[in-house]
Amino acid sequence: MILQKKIVWIIALLVLQNFGFAQFSFTKKPLLPPLDIENNSLNSESKKFGEPDRRGLVFGFNMGMFKGNGFSALYYNGAPANENNINFIINNPYYHEEIRHKVNEHNFSLYSWPTTMSYDITILAGFYARYNVTNTLGYFMQFNIARLNTTGQFALSIDSVNFTSEPSLRYYSIYGQEQRTYIDIGVQKQWYLGEISNIFAEGGINFTSVLVKKSAISIENTEYSLVNVYGSQQYIPNSGLQPYDVRQGGVGIGFFCGGGISVYFNNNVSVEPGFNLYYQSINLTDYENYRLNYSIFVRLVLRNFL
Repeated sequence: MILQKKIVWIIALLVLQNFGFAQFSFTKKPLLPPLDIENNSLNSESKKFGEPDRRGLVFGFNMGMFKGNGFSALYYNGAPANENNINFIINNPYYHEEIRHKVNEHNFSLYSWPTTMSYDITILAGFYARYNVTNTLGYFMQFNIARLNTTGQFALSIDSVNFTSEPSLRYYSIYGQEQRTYIDIGVQKQWYLGEISNIFAEGGINFTSVLVKKSAISIENTEYSLVNVYGSQQYIPNSGLQPYDVRQGGVGIGFFCGGGISVYFNNNVSVEPGFNLYYQSINLTDYENYRLNYSIFVRLVLRNFL
């Protein structure tokens, strides 16, 4: 009985000794490194990729090219149903007589107006601000301005002198100009591409303010404005009529999306070449339908410059 008790004690001591060695070995050589809770080293995207911290407010400047959809350019084609139409000029007896002298005393009438028109590609420029909540996610607002021009041709039917031949057609220029101010509010998401570059996608809501600067025709080198600045009064030359300050256009709403690439020169300066597609309503009377417009741009982004 005494021998059995000694054997039990010896076995117990050996088990405790082995457990102690195992515990000491685990303590000296842990399977996983300790978690740095304060620096969050295992979850820090910046340290994982070796990037600097790019969170916070950044500012930028946009410069690019803008192409407007030709649908709203038809606002300037002078059609009889348009707010600004050619008949406003040629049906006025004083303008009509003046034009008749310019076409060699022949009678004339409106024959046709352009059924398709397009905007010229124009320069777009503006200001940009973004708040990065992480290194790759930010919310931004940008203001861009563009001045759009469109031109076309309309035809006058000119009677012959002796009325024995068919009337001839003479083509003259019709044109319009407008200023657009774009306000975009959106979100940008970036994805790591390399040591000095990321790709990005962005999108959001758009507000576009349109102001008509010119809507006119030119006949024999004389310009006639199609904007009725006299209201219900008929234009009479040298009568002292007081013109009204007519503002045409308004604010339309839409959406945009796009993408590009961010190239970092250092932690304070980067450039973002990219593009944006706009699906928007341009607030011109009878031409407010939603259409696609697009821009390409280069954005200069500055950090820590204040």
